[in-house]
Amino acid sequence: MYARYVVGVDGSSPSRAALSWAAGRAETDGVPLVIAHVEEPEGGMMGGDFARTEMRSGSDLLTQLASSLHGHGTDVSTTLLSGFVPWSLAEATRPDDLLVIGTHKTGFLHGRVLGSRSVQIAASARCTVAVIPDTDLRRRTGVVVGVRPGETPDVIEAAAAEASRHGQQLSVIRSISPHTEKEPSPAIQAVQAAHPGLSIRTKETRRSPAEALLDAGRDKALLVIGPGVGTGTGSPIGSVLHDVLLNLTAPVLVVRDPRQGLG
Repeated sequence: MYARYVVGVDGSSPSRAALSWAAGRAETDGVPLVIAHVEEPEGGMMGGDFARTEMRSGSDLLTQLASSLHGHGTDVSTTLLSGFVPWSLAEATRPDDLLVIGTHKTGFLHGRVLGSRSVQIAASARCTVAVIPDTDLRRRTGVVVGVRPGETPDVIEAAAAEASRHGQQLSVIRSISPHTEKEPSPAIQAVQAAHPGLSIRTKETRRSPAEALLDAGRDKALLVIGPGVGTGTGSPIGSVLHDVLLNLTAPVLVVRDPRQGLG
């Protein structure tokens, strides 16, 4: 359970998909929903009048989106921010929030380029982040989580909690190397003990972790992963999360803890 759902919007179709996803969950959980819009400083370079017009447009957008949620049954507020989008959203959230953003990144792309807002925001945020693709999510069911040898239980516990709350099956994709012995995972055993009624399906793979997770998520309601560990190539997040965010096949929940996930 999160203290607030904070959703970043810019008027685009992906951000509206993110707002719809966040609003539904906020209503179910009975927690406040904050709609945030960021005006970037480039507007100031065009002159004061242009910047003021942009701020008014942002304010109008927030009013329109908040009005569209009238009667949703949750506390809705708005906030208009100014600055670089990833940093502004990160500063507007608290560690116990869930920051929700939309993305159009649903195609195949490799590389360590921090050219996607979803990657930048996941790298900057201090709270858990949900990245929602602009695609039809109806009829999807199940939660998939990626873990690696030596993982802490936090990521899989977060995935188990999501699956339990919605009465869905949890699929665990466990990345192993050719030299890794197949042995029970303490994290998986702990989750099974904590959620005795939860259906858990475990699959071990020697494939690329990102490809395995993306394939497993094609028909799932949620994919859960940790941020991983930066590889010294300019990104503070792991290569697996980076590739997953650039090739989304499902909503992704990035559980915020630098020790967690596949790197």
